[in-house]
Amino acid sequence: MAINKRVNRHIRAVWDKFSSSDRMSTVTLEEVKAFVEEKGLVVESIEEVEFGWNPSIKAIKLKADVCTALYPREKLDEIKSYKKNIAHNQNYENFWRAVDWFVPPYVPQGTINDTFSKSGINVQEHTRWNNRLLQERFEPYLSSIYTLGDIIPITLQVLTESSVISKHLPVIKESILAFYSGMKVSAIASLIPIVEDVLGSIIGSEDCSKFDTLTKVNKSIDKACDRVVKLHINNCDWVPNEYIESSVLKVMNERIFILETIRSWLLNSFYVKTENYDNHSGFNRHFFAHAKSDIWQNTHNFFRAIGLIQALAFIECFAVEGSKVRISIPRSDARTESFRLEVFACLNFQLLKKDIINQLQIDNNLPFNPIASDDGWLMRAAKLSDCMNSEIIPRLRDNGWQCHSFIDPVQDGEYISVEATRGSKNKKIALLYSCATSNSVYKELDKSCDIILYQGSYYKQDSYAYGVNAEISPLSAWLAPN
Repeated sequence: MAINKRVNRHIRAVWDKFSSSDRMSTVTLEEVKAFVEEKGLVVESIEEVEFGWNPSIKAIKLKADVCTALYPREKLDEIKSYKKNIAHNQNYENFWRAVDWFVPPYVPQGTINDTFSKSGINVQEHTRWNNRLLQERFEPYLSSIYTLGDIIPITLQVLTESSVISKHLPVIKESILAFYSGMKVSAIASLIPIVEDVLGSIIGSEDCSKFDTLTKVNKSIDKACDRVVKLHINNCDWVPNEYIESSVLKVMNERIFILETIRSWLLNSFYVKTENYDNHSGFNRHFFAHAKSDIWQNTHNFFRAIGLIQALAFIECFAVEGSKVRISIPRSDARTESFRLEVFACLNFQLLKKDIINQLQIDNNLPFNPIASDDGWLMRAAKLSDCMNSEIIPRLRDNGWQCHSFIDPVQDGEYISVEATRGSKNKKIALLYSCATSNSVYKELDKSCDIILYQGSYYKQDSYAYGVNAEISPLSAWLAPN
């Protein structure tokens, strides 16, 4: 911390004198004033105050001609709530490290607790879990922490006020629209490069070029912490060092705790070298920048990227002089409502677009073109299930067949099947996504199926289904057996 540097030795002498004799809790203002004046300093004011937040500490505030000092009347080891919270605080810090994340700024503690409850994670007993399993359990609930209802107002109202992030707003907004339009990996990829520029901008353009990335992280968060400490000690110039040590402040000041968990994650996860990275999410800057692996393309990393940018705004709020960034979630306004409608339009059009493309590919026996965010299987599986439930099973039942042995769509071969019984007869029917399916799939189904159907029109059936004895037909031309 930058507090306490180059402070007049007589200011320190007050603490040394009365603390060493265990008199800080009882010494009078007149005694302190007299001692300071004996040393030749001019006392402008002296008063009883409290500083800090959780808990607040009683102190004497002395404003002299050389600086303003705080002399705590309570020793740290005598503050019951502080001592009580040390172990809890350490466990909570270890928990966030274990799940490979940090305490999310802008998210109410109630929302975080509800998320833990839904996920079945017990924070107090998290050490019973293997870190990898804990991360896998936690990750799907990131979208419950970073909800669309909060992402939009924070983006449109908080980030707009940021002096270092606002220039990136067009990209941030486009990435949100891209994510909810189905281009999820592109959305993640567009957000990651923003981080380094913001860290450099927080330090200041004149200095940032001198430092490596890890130094930028530390300097950015050090600046924010220094400001929080200044607020913590009522903007005074001096306080005994033990009251502003990082380990103490993490227990007594929530903002310092949040900033330090962000620092820890940036240094030990996001920017750690790939050979030392072993977390489930793959959200690591080097995996992304050097394309050594596609692990970073994990869909949940969109919420991590958004959460990280929000965390940078939180850092800026304290680190940048005169920052207009607020640390509370704003209420929705016309801007947020307009953007919300854009996002929901993207969601609706995405479904419509997929359905149209899917039908065109089926009708023309064309393959699906996979993209990083979507290999199309979920849509094809849904189409197979729909055809089975709305066409094949009703036709069989209309002819007196009892259907059983239903299976979910099988991705390897892209088919779905059902068995049907009428009297002593039993038939197994498979439905392929397309006629243009590998001959090996036809032959594998031929071992157990009596009828093999496919969506779309007849397309070189003899070439794909040669050597197959089962009845083969387009679904549109198939009549259920009598």
